[in-house]
Amino acid sequence: MTWEIILTVVFAILSIAGILVSYYFYVKNKITKAIADEVDSAEIDDATGPAKKAEVIAQLQKLIPAVLKPFITYKMLDALVQTVFDGIERYAKKQVEKKSEKKDADS
Repeated sequence: MTWEIILTVVFAILSIAGILVSYYFYVKNKITKAIADEVDSAEIDDATGPAKKAEVIAQLQKLIPAVLKPFITYKMLDALVQTVFDGIERYAKKQVEKKSEKKDADS
């Protein structure tokens, strides 16, 4: 085999790998947005913590393309949901602190 053929094959493999990785991150971002939406809707339903989480994960599993299901496991979704929930909680706490500080400053 010549170097030209070898480089062509390597480039093709790298291109396919790049497409798959970018698709993975596209789907992961889409899932992260869906997690935030589902957490918000679970808040409206007045479900308990574990029930909310299970509901969100069940909804997310429906969004995952069949090709990626072996790579995006329940455990991975569980970790993503927890991360997003923690971020929302931190943001809410910061907002409460800002409002209380503003109230204290106005007093």
